[in-house]
This record gives sequence, structure tokens and C-alpha cells, in this order.
Amino acid sequence: MLKLTRAQFERIVAQGRQGKPLEICGLLAAAEAGEAGEAGEAGEALLVGEVYPVESDDKSALTYTINAGGYIRAERDARARGLKIVGIYHTHPATVAYPSVTDVARAHWGDTNDLLFPDFSYLIVSLRDPQHPEPHSFKIRGRRIPQDVHEEPVVIE
Repeated sequence: MLKLTRAQFERIVAQGRQGKPLEICGLLAAAEAGEAGEAGEAGEALLVGEVYPVESDDKSALTYTINAGGYIRAERDARARGLKIVGIYHTHPATVAYPSVTDVARAHWGDTNDLLFPDFSYLIVSLRDPQHPEPHSFKIRGRRIPQDVHEEPVVIE
């Protein structure tokens, strides 16, 4: 389960509305191992401690690519605050909040079956109705859709 505060979710939605019709993206950070809020045993929530908007290199309505410099800046800030990067978020400006073939492919190292971030949560917020954003989060375990795409609950409080 992925838990965000209402303020964190609203920041993502505001970024998405501002960037529409393009996909926007960013990173999710949570407490380091052993700290409060870390996901542990099955069923425990991963409590997001910070949301880091990151520029997309793609400037596209269909794809995103996390800017490398933005990733490094977010990772350094998170580390300084006792957090670690645990997920990626992006919007689908006009479609459902489900990983596209491109989303799943880009979760891997090139054409290999090796995942870039095997334990990351992939939060997708659909803005097809901007007044009613739809958040869904997934764990991507391989290339097969839907077999390797596992939805996890999202809680916003």
C-alpha cells in the first residue's frame, strides 16, 4: 500500500494540470530502512515522506523520461533528510491510470528483463477528467501485461 498526504497528492495533481497536455513526472521518497513509515511485511503501508517534481526530458503527451540531474538532486536531498527514493510518479493526461507498454518497457534496462528499480512503486495519476484525478499505483515485476503488473492500494489522507 502506498500512502500519501492530501497535500502531497494535490502537489502532484497541480503539477499535472499545469503540464497538461504533456505527461509530467517526479519521484517519491520514504523513510530509510528501520525508520517510521517504511513498508515492511506484506500489507504494511509505504508512507511517502516527500514528493519531488522532476522535469521530463520527453516533453510528450504520451511518454516521460525522468531528467537525470533532477533525479540526482532529489536523491541527494532525500538522503540528507533520512529518506530514500522509493517510487516514480507520472500522469496520463488523457488516458486511464494503468502502465502503458512504454511505461513497462522503460522500467527495464534496455531490452533485458532486468528491472531498473525492482522495488519501486509506480504511481500513475490519470487526468482524463482534471477535476477528478484518478491515482493508481503499481509494482512492475516483468514485461508481460497484465501478468507482471500488480496494482497496490493508494491511500490519500
